Amino acid sequence: MENDLKRTERLIKIWLLLLNNPAGYTVKQLAGKFEVNIRTIYRDLISLGSDLQVPVYTDRTRWKIDEKRILPPIRFTLPEALNIFLAARLMLSYSHRYDPNIDATFTKLSSALPPALSEQVLKTMDWMQKLKKDEKHLRILATVAEAWVSLRRLKIVYRSLPADKATERVIEPYCIEPAAPGHASYVIGYCHLKKAVRTFKIGRMESAELTSEHYAIPADFDANEFFGSSWGVVVEGEVKTVKLRIEDPEIMRIMEETIWHPSQVLERQQDGSMIMTLRVTDTVDLYSWILGWAQKVEVLEPPELRGDIIETARAILDIYGEG
Repeated sequence: MENDLKRTERLIKIWLLLLNNPAGYTVKQLAGKFEVNIRTIYRDLISLGSDLQVPVYTDRTRWKIDEKRILPPIRFTLPEALNIFLAARLMLSYSHRYDPNIDATFTKLSSALPPALSEQVLKTMDWMQKLKKDEKHLRILATVAEAWVSLRRLKIVYRSLPADKATERVIEPYCIEPAAPGHASYVIGYCHLKKAVRTFKIGRMESAELTSEHYAIPADFDANEFFGSSWGVVVEGEVKTVKLRIEDPEIMRIMEETIWHPSQVLERQQDGSMIMTLRVTDTVDLYSWILGWAQKVEVLEPPELRGDIIETARAILDIYGEG
Protein backbone atom coordinates (compact mmCIF):
# COMPACT_ATOMS: atom_id res chain seq x y z
CA MET A 1 0.00 0.00 0.00
CA GLU A 2 1.24 3.47 -0.83
CA ASN A 3 2.81 5.51 1.95
CA ASP A 4 0.46 8.29 3.14
CA LEU A 5 3.30 10.83 3.23
CA LYS A 6 4.27 10.03 -0.35
CA ARG A 7 0.66 10.47 -1.51
CA THR A 8 0.34 13.75 0.40
CA GLU A 9 3.50 15.05 -1.27
CA ARG A 10 2.10 14.10 -4.67
CA LEU A 11 -1.24 15.81 -3.94
CA ILE A 12 0.56 19.02 -3.00
CA LYS A 13 2.66 18.88 -6.15
CA ILE A 14 -0.35 18.26 -8.39
CA TRP A 15 -2.11 21.19 -6.76
CA LEU A 16 0.87 23.47 -7.32
CA LEU A 17 1.40 22.29 -10.89
CA LEU A 18 -2.21 23.10 -11.76
CA LEU A 19 -2.04 26.40 -9.88
CA ASN A 20 1.07 27.42 -11.76
CA ASN A 21 -0.13 26.40 -15.22
CA PRO A 22 -3.47 27.96 -16.26
CA ALA A 23 -3.49 25.76 -19.38
CA GLY A 24 -3.77 22.70 -17.15
CA TYR A 25 -2.55 19.13 -17.63
CA THR A 26 -4.01 15.96 -19.06
CA VAL A 27 -4.29 12.95 -16.77
CA LYS A 28 -1.70 11.18 -18.93
CA GLN A 29 0.77 14.07 -18.49
CA LEU A 30 0.36 14.03 -14.72
CA ALA A 31 0.70 10.25 -14.59
CA GLY A 32 3.96 10.54 -16.54
CA LYS A 33 5.33 13.25 -14.27
CA PHE A 34 4.71 11.25 -11.11
CA GLU A 35 5.36 7.80 -12.59
CA VAL A 36 2.02 6.39 -11.45
CA ASN A 37 -0.88 4.97 -13.41
CA ILE A 38 -3.79 7.03 -14.76
CA ARG A 39 -6.24 5.56 -12.24
CA THR A 40 -4.08 6.85 -9.36
CA ILE A 41 -4.08 10.37 -10.83
CA TYR A 42 -7.86 10.29 -11.22
CA ARG A 43 -8.18 9.37 -7.53
CA ASP A 44 -5.76 12.18 -6.59
CA LEU A 45 -7.72 14.77 -8.58
CA ILE A 46 -11.00 13.67 -7.03
CA SER A 47 -9.40 13.82 -3.57
CA LEU A 48 -8.12 17.35 -4.21
CA GLY A 49 -11.62 18.49 -5.03
CA SER A 50 -13.67 16.59 -2.44
CA ASP A 51 -11.29 16.23 0.54
CA LEU A 52 -9.07 19.31 0.23
CA GLN A 53 -11.65 21.59 -1.39
CA VAL A 54 -9.26 22.63 -4.16
CA PRO A 55 -11.40 24.02 -7.04
CA VAL A 56 -10.21 21.59 -9.75
CA TYR A 57 -12.24 20.93 -12.87
CA THR A 58 -11.83 19.36 -16.30
CA ASP A 59 -12.59 20.83 -19.70
CA ARG A 60 -12.85 17.32 -21.20
CA THR A 61 -9.14 16.93 -21.93
CA ARG A 62 -7.25 18.98 -19.33
CA TRP A 63 -7.55 19.39 -15.59
CA LYS A 64 -7.30 22.95 -14.29
CA ILE A 65 -7.90 25.08 -11.20
CA ASP A 66 -10.68 27.64 -11.19
CA GLU A 67 -8.63 30.78 -10.44
CA LYS A 68 -11.78 32.77 -9.66
CA ARG A 69 -12.34 30.67 -6.55
CA ILE A 70 -8.88 31.00 -4.98
CA LEU A 71 -7.04 33.82 -3.27
CA PRO A 72 -4.24 35.41 -5.31
CA PRO A 73 -0.81 34.04 -4.33
CA ILE A 74 1.93 36.21 -2.89
CA ARG A 75 4.06 37.76 -5.61
CA PHE A 76 7.80 38.29 -5.63
CA THR A 77 9.87 40.85 -7.50
CA LEU A 78 12.22 39.35 -10.08
CA PRO A 79 15.30 39.68 -7.80
CA GLU A 80 13.34 38.05 -4.93
CA ALA A 81 12.19 35.25 -7.22
CA LEU A 82 15.74 34.74 -8.44
CA ASN A 83 16.89 34.37 -4.82
CA ILE A 84 14.42 31.51 -4.34
CA PHE A 85 15.68 29.80 -7.48
CA LEU A 86 19.33 30.21 -6.43
CA ALA A 87 18.51 28.91 -2.95
CA ALA A 88 16.92 25.81 -4.48
CA ARG A 89 20.01 25.19 -6.62
CA LEU A 90 22.31 25.71 -3.64
CA MET A 91 20.33 23.25 -1.54
CA LEU A 92 20.64 20.65 -4.29
CA SER A 93 24.43 21.04 -4.49
CA TYR A 94 24.71 21.27 -0.70
CA SER A 95 22.79 18.17 0.34
CA HIS A 96 23.37 15.65 -2.49
CA ARG A 97 20.54 13.65 -0.93
CA TYR A 98 16.78 13.73 -1.25
CA ASP A 99 15.03 15.64 1.51
CA PRO A 100 11.22 15.69 1.23
CA ASN A 101 11.12 18.81 3.41
CA ILE A 102 13.32 20.76 0.99
CA ASP A 103 11.25 19.39 -1.87
CA ALA A 104 7.97 20.51 -0.30
CA THR A 105 9.35 23.95 0.65
CA PHE A 106 10.53 24.91 -2.81
CA THR A 107 7.61 23.28 -4.57
CA LYS A 108 5.27 25.49 -2.53
CA LEU A 109 7.36 28.59 -3.15
CA SER A 110 7.44 27.87 -6.87
CA SER A 111 3.71 28.61 -7.10
CA ALA A 112 4.48 32.30 -6.47
CA LEU A 113 7.28 32.57 -9.04
CA PRO A 114 7.15 33.72 -12.67
CA PRO A 115 6.51 30.69 -14.92
CA ALA A 116 10.07 30.51 -16.31
CA LEU A 117 11.67 30.42 -12.84
CA SER A 118 8.93 28.21 -11.41
CA GLU A 119 9.57 25.60 -14.09
CA GLN A 120 13.30 25.58 -13.29
CA VAL A 121 12.67 25.24 -9.54
CA LEU A 122 10.33 22.29 -10.18
CA LYS A 123 12.94 20.69 -12.45
CA THR A 124 15.52 21.10 -9.67
CA MET A 125 13.18 19.43 -7.20
CA ASP A 126 12.43 16.64 -9.69
CA TRP A 127 16.16 16.03 -9.98
CA MET A 128 16.53 15.97 -6.19
CA GLN A 129 13.91 13.21 -6.03
CA LYS A 130 16.32 10.95 -7.91
CA LEU A 131 18.90 11.20 -5.11
CA LYS A 132 19.10 8.75 -2.23
CA LYS A 133 17.17 9.51 0.94
CA ASP A 134 18.98 9.15 4.28
CA GLU A 135 16.14 8.40 6.69
CA LYS A 136 18.40 8.30 9.75
CA HIS A 137 19.92 11.69 8.96
CA LEU A 138 16.50 13.25 8.37
CA ARG A 139 15.17 11.81 11.62
CA ILE A 140 18.13 13.07 13.68
CA LEU A 141 18.08 16.51 12.02
CA ALA A 142 14.35 16.84 12.77
CA THR A 143 14.95 15.88 16.41
CA VAL A 144 17.76 18.41 16.77
CA ALA A 145 15.56 21.12 15.24
CA GLU A 146 12.70 20.26 17.61
CA ALA A 147 15.05 20.45 20.60
CA TRP A 148 16.30 23.85 19.45
CA VAL A 149 12.84 25.29 18.83
CA SER A 150 11.28 23.87 22.00
CA LEU A 151 14.37 24.63 24.13
CA ARG A 152 14.60 21.06 25.41
CA ARG A 153 17.87 19.37 26.19
CA LEU A 154 18.99 16.73 23.74
CA LYS A 155 20.59 13.40 24.54
CA ILE A 156 22.89 12.31 21.72
CA VAL A 157 25.28 9.47 21.01
CA TYR A 158 28.16 11.17 19.24
CA ARG A 159 31.45 10.04 17.81
CA SER A 160 33.89 12.89 17.31
CA LEU A 161 36.36 12.68 14.42
CA PRO A 162 39.39 11.46 16.43
CA ALA A 163 37.40 9.21 18.81
CA ASP A 164 37.53 5.41 18.61
CA LYS A 165 33.97 5.06 19.85
CA ALA A 166 30.87 7.16 20.40
CA THR A 167 29.95 8.68 23.76
CA GLU A 168 26.63 9.77 25.20
CA ARG A 169 26.21 13.48 25.80
CA VAL A 170 23.51 15.91 26.80
CA ILE A 171 23.59 19.15 24.83
CA GLU A 172 21.61 22.39 24.65
CA PRO A 173 21.31 23.51 21.00
CA TYR A 174 21.95 27.22 20.44
CA CYS A 175 21.99 27.25 16.64
CA ILE A 176 21.99 24.98 13.56
CA GLU A 177 24.54 26.02 10.95
CA PRO A 178 24.99 24.66 7.40
CA ALA A 179 28.50 24.41 5.96
CA ALA A 180 28.63 24.24 2.18
CA PRO A 181 32.27 23.04 1.79
CA GLY A 182 31.61 19.94 3.89
CA HIS A 183 28.06 19.41 2.62
CA ALA A 184 26.99 19.09 6.25
CA SER A 185 25.00 20.76 9.01
CA TYR A 186 26.25 21.44 12.51
CA VAL A 187 24.63 22.25 15.83
CA ILE A 188 26.30 24.69 18.19
CA GLY A 189 25.38 24.27 21.81
CA TYR A 190 26.40 23.77 25.40
CA CYS A 191 27.80 20.30 26.08
CA HIS A 192 27.29 19.05 29.65
CA LEU A 193 30.07 16.49 29.22
CA LYS A 194 32.68 19.09 28.25
CA LYS A 195 31.11 21.92 30.32
CA ALA A 196 31.54 24.28 27.37
CA VAL A 197 29.98 25.41 24.09
CA ARG A 198 30.92 22.99 21.32
CA THR A 199 30.18 22.39 17.64
CA PHE A 200 28.71 19.02 16.66
CA LYS A 201 28.45 17.66 13.14
CA ILE A 202 24.95 16.25 12.81
CA GLY A 203 26.21 13.55 10.46
CA ARG A 204 28.34 12.16 13.32
CA MET A 205 25.37 11.72 15.64
CA GLU A 206 24.43 8.06 15.90
CA SER A 207 21.18 8.89 17.70
CA ALA A 208 19.33 11.87 19.14
CA GLU A 209 16.59 11.85 21.79
CA LEU A 210 14.58 14.70 23.27
CA THR A 211 14.53 15.01 27.04
CA SER A 212 11.90 16.67 29.24
CA GLU A 213 14.43 19.15 30.66
CA HIS A 214 14.29 22.72 29.37
CA TYR A 215 17.11 25.24 28.98
CA ALA A 216 17.61 28.86 27.95
CA ILE A 217 19.91 30.17 25.24
CA PRO A 218 22.19 32.81 26.79
CA ALA A 219 21.02 36.32 25.97
CA ASP A 220 24.52 37.29 24.81
CA PHE A 221 24.85 34.40 22.34
CA ASP A 222 24.90 35.59 18.73
CA ALA A 223 25.65 32.99 16.04
CA ASN A 224 26.99 35.67 13.68
CA GLU A 225 29.45 36.88 16.31
CA PHE A 226 30.27 33.30 17.29
CA PHE A 227 31.41 32.49 13.75
CA GLY A 228 32.80 35.96 13.07
CA SER A 229 36.49 35.00 13.16
CA SER A 230 36.15 31.42 11.97
CA TRP A 231 36.89 30.05 8.52
CA GLY A 232 33.99 27.60 8.34
CA VAL A 233 32.29 26.08 11.37
CA VAL A 234 35.37 25.33 13.51
CA VAL A 235 35.81 28.18 15.99
CA GLU A 236 38.36 26.81 18.44
CA GLY A 237 41.75 28.47 18.44
CA GLU A 238 43.37 31.88 18.66
CA VAL A 239 42.44 34.63 16.25
CA LYS A 240 45.53 35.53 14.23
CA THR A 241 46.53 37.92 11.46
CA VAL A 242 47.13 35.87 8.33
CA LYS A 243 48.96 37.36 5.34
CA LEU A 244 49.00 35.68 1.95
CA ARG A 245 50.86 36.68 -1.23
CA ILE A 246 49.39 36.06 -4.67
CA GLU A 247 51.31 36.66 -7.89
CA ASP A 248 49.14 34.93 -10.48
CA PRO A 249 46.95 37.58 -12.25
CA GLU A 250 43.99 35.22 -12.61
CA ILE A 251 44.06 34.26 -8.92
CA MET A 252 44.31 37.92 -7.95
CA ARG A 253 41.21 38.61 -10.00
CA ILE A 254 39.37 35.71 -8.33
CA MET A 255 40.33 37.07 -4.90
CA GLU A 256 39.00 40.51 -5.82
CA GLU A 257 35.75 39.08 -7.16
CA THR A 258 34.97 37.10 -4.00
CA ILE A 259 34.39 37.97 -0.36
CA TRP A 260 36.05 35.01 1.30
CA HIS A 261 35.83 36.44 4.83
CA PRO A 262 34.49 39.71 6.27
CA SER A 263 37.93 40.61 7.60
CA GLN A 264 39.78 40.33 4.28
CA VAL A 265 41.84 43.25 3.00
CA LEU A 266 43.42 43.12 -0.45
CA GLU A 267 46.40 45.33 -1.37
CA ARG A 268 48.13 45.50 -4.72
CA GLN A 269 51.92 45.74 -4.42
CA GLN A 270 54.41 47.71 -6.52
CA ASP A 271 55.93 44.48 -7.84
CA GLY A 272 52.54 43.48 -9.28
CA SER A 273 51.67 40.95 -6.60
CA MET A 274 48.80 41.13 -4.10
CA ILE A 275 48.74 40.76 -0.32
CA MET A 276 45.59 39.38 1.31
CA THR A 277 45.24 40.04 5.04
CA LEU A 278 42.76 38.12 7.22
CA ARG A 279 41.88 38.05 10.92
CA VAL A 280 40.84 34.44 11.49
CA THR A 281 41.45 31.33 13.56
CA ASP A 282 43.97 29.05 11.84
CA THR A 283 41.74 25.99 11.65
CA VAL A 284 41.81 22.95 9.40
CA ASP A 285 39.25 24.66 7.14
CA LEU A 286 41.67 27.53 6.53
CA TYR A 287 44.55 25.11 5.92
CA SER A 288 42.49 23.21 3.35
CA TRP A 289 41.53 26.40 1.55
CA ILE A 290 45.14 27.63 1.34
CA LEU A 291 46.44 24.25 0.17
CA GLY A 292 43.72 24.17 -2.48
CA TRP A 293 45.51 27.00 -4.29
CA ALA A 294 48.77 24.99 -4.31
CA GLN A 295 51.81 27.06 -5.34
CA LYS A 296 49.69 30.06 -6.39
CA VAL A 297 49.17 31.33 -2.84
CA GLU A 298 52.09 31.81 -0.41
CA VAL A 299 51.67 32.17 3.36
CA LEU A 300 53.75 35.06 4.71
CA GLU A 301 52.38 35.26 8.26
CA PRO A 302 52.07 33.95 10.91
CA PRO A 303 55.34 31.94 10.98
CA GLU A 304 53.71 28.86 12.52
CA LEU A 305 51.09 28.68 9.78
CA ARG A 306 53.76 29.10 7.10
CA GLY A 307 55.77 26.32 8.74
CA ASP A 308 52.77 23.97 8.84
CA ILE A 309 52.06 24.57 5.15
CA ILE A 310 55.73 23.91 4.29
CA GLU A 311 55.65 20.63 6.23
CA THR A 312 52.45 19.59 4.47
CA ALA A 313 53.99 20.40 1.07
CA ARG A 314 57.02 18.25 1.92
CA ALA A 315 54.77 15.40 3.02
CA ILE A 316 52.88 15.61 -0.29
CA LEU A 317 56.21 15.51 -2.15
CA ASP A 318 57.23 12.43 -0.17
CA ILE A 319 54.05 10.67 -1.28
CA TYR A 320 54.31 11.53 -4.96
CA GLY A 321 58.09 11.71 -5.27
CA GLU A 322 60.14 14.14 -7.31
CA GLY A 323 59.72 12.28 -10.55
